[in-house]
Amino acid sequence: MVCIGFATIIEKYRGTEYVGEQIYGAWWFSAMWAVLTVASCAYLLKQKVYKRTAVMLLHLSFVVILAGALTTHLFARRGTVRLRTDIPETTYKDKENHVEPLPFTLTLKEFRIVNYPGTDAPLDYQSVIRYGDGEVVVSMNNIGYIDGYRLFQSSYDTDGEGVTLGVSYDPYGIAITYIGYLLLLTGIIATLFSRKTQMRALYRKAMQPLVVLLSFALYTPPLHASNNLPTVDKDIAHRMGTINVLYNNRICPLNTVATDFVTKLSGKASWEGYSADEIFTSWMIYYSPWEQQKLIRVKSRKVQELLGISGQWACYSDFLNDYHEYKLQDAVEALRTGRGTIDKKGFMDADEKFHMVEMFYRGQFIRMFPYRIDDNVNWYTPGGQSLPREIPVKEQFFIKQSMDFLTESIVTGQRERAMEIIAKIKFFQHEMTGDVLPSERTTRTEIFYNTMRSHKWPVFLALTLSLLLCVVMLFLSKTSPLLRAILITFHASLFIYVTLQLGLRWWLSGHIPVSNGHETMLFMAWVMLVLTILLHRRFPIVIGFGPLIASFCLLVSMLAGSNSQLTPLMPVLQSPLLSVHVMTVMCAYAIFALQVLLGLQAFVLIRQKKTAELERSTALSQLLLYPGVFLLTIGIFLGAVWANVSWGNYWSWDPKETWALITLMVYAVPLHKASFTIFRKPLYYHIYMTGAFLAVLITYFGVNYLLGGMHSYA
Repeated sequence: MVCIGFATIIEKYRGTEYVGEQIYGAWWFSAMWAVLTVASCAYLLKQKVYKRTAVMLLHLSFVVILAGALTTHLFARRGTVRLRTDIPETTYKDKENHVEPLPFTLTLKEFRIVNYPGTDAPLDYQSVIRYGDGEVVVSMNNIGYIDGYRLFQSSYDTDGEGVTLGVSYDPYGIAITYIGYLLLLTGIIATLFSRKTQMRALYRKAMQPLVVLLSFALYTPPLHASNNLPTVDKDIAHRMGTINVLYNNRICPLNTVATDFVTKLSGKASWEGYSADEIFTSWMIYYSPWEQQKLIRVKSRKVQELLGISGQWACYSDFLNDYHEYKLQDAVEALRTGRGTIDKKGFMDADEKFHMVEMFYRGQFIRMFPYRIDDNVNWYTPGGQSLPREIPVKEQFFIKQSMDFLTESIVTGQRERAMEIIAKIKFFQHEMTGDVLPSERTTRTEIFYNTMRSHKWPVFLALTLSLLLCVVMLFLSKTSPLLRAILITFHASLFIYVTLQLGLRWWLSGHIPVSNGHETMLFMAWVMLVLTILLHRRFPIVIGFGPLIASFCLLVSMLAGSNSQLTPLMPVLQSPLLSVHVMTVMCAYAIFALQVLLGLQAFVLIRQKKTAELERSTALSQLLLYPGVFLLTIGIFLGAVWANVSWGNYWSWDPKETWALITLMVYAVPLHKASFTIFRKPLYYHIYMTGAFLAVLITYFGVNYLLGGMHSYA
């Protein structure tokens, strides 16, 4: 664990290739695994584990998996082959750039990029390959199989006439490894249902109920407008918010753009009583007075000094000097070239906000005019001056002039005419794209979802209530029926809130919401609440801890920033294995988080010398350890299968993979109480379990923000 943990840190500074050669690919690293395996097998025999079939099967599966990995390491052949359309190829280059022969001839018949309907966002990359008398399609998450060789999509030439495919020949190593995975799953299931494990005894000890409580928090209403800024009529602004645009490579209502824009600038989706739609459309039309409004939040004191402002709030004009030059240009450029070191995060945040306004002025957020040419739908900004010749003059005139007419109608107070022009823009969109556009119901749903995700007070309210609940539950031994009714109502309300967010996000995005940091934390909150529902009758203690963990997950999810935006999945993330992989891992993390709170409660019980309750709390934590470790194990190896299907390599020692393995090993230790007698004492057991959660935090947050790697998006 120490070795591979330090390897991820070394990789940060010396690079992936260095640690691949000097650590993960070194002979001594393989020798360490061999020693560990031999010692483990000897210990299994010494302890006569073979008398317990389920446990023996579980442990032997790891031996088989390691044997498969060794076989792959010694005998697998990997490389790349570059193909151009209709040009036969009979060789490939291995990792050392040596040319190796292929037992067949490959020819690229066609390469195509499949986009999401109505957008230019890639849905898939597909290569149609001919070999002999056969033909195979290689795409993301779809490997081509030819005579034991596997071909997977790697990259493509910019002209669309060539591709680079990964080549892998490893029929034995993969087969052995997959047999190990199958044995592992069988061993896990057998262990969970075996009568010869400690789980049944732990279940009986943990059954007796413990108690919980909750209270309430305050809600601060939003501020109302305090000035007389020129603004667009609320109804017109709301109606404009329903116009579809191409944003983040997906078709969505303008309200989504406005919500993200205002939230990025000010930290919330409203300002001085104005909604995001009102701010966005009013700034678009009455740009001069809106440039003077203090709605851009600047946290860095150094940035505040350079801008010449007092306090955290700046207007767009504060970023420009008398010559209309950007005040932060030199400082930001110095940071980007490594010449500056002061408050890099603060400067980059302010710079991003300034350039968001610049993008807004260039019309990059309002690509609202689609036009279909052949089978492709392209989206253009209002007033576009470089429209393709294929677009007829009448349609070109509408694209260039309709927003001018709309602005004129709004400024002159012609409300009905403005509404009519908005209707014509929406009709034009429908005529150009047909059924590709979201339905009116979907648009209304997304606007509702934007409103829901922009409000932060439900999260803070839930966090306050759940914190009070956990504090009180540590000191009460009984609860009244009224108190329990309030408790159940709070939990049910929180569950409905999280389920609604997940459900809406799933419907609007078109995929299970587990693809980034925001979504995985939201899913973890939901899992925690489901676990609470499933366990609270047998173990009432969890109803006090579950909402607290869920609330913290919601807080982290809310702080995820741009990750809360709805975006199409990258092609490689569209495999159904991704969803199952992430869900099992997040379920494990939810259980580990619950064990931390059980540990904190145990420390209080130790001080109060409540031996019986301490024994039940410890037994519950030990009972949860089994599904926690097993779910994480399944999640890791499902991720390996997904990686193998997607890019032909089931383990690459990426920092996220490595720390997930470390976390698994950390939590596997207290499962072996027979070997580590120290865990038989509740105090030391709970100290270890509380500290073990640090591995989870490093895996989820530390890798994302410090170490990087292929998995840093999650």
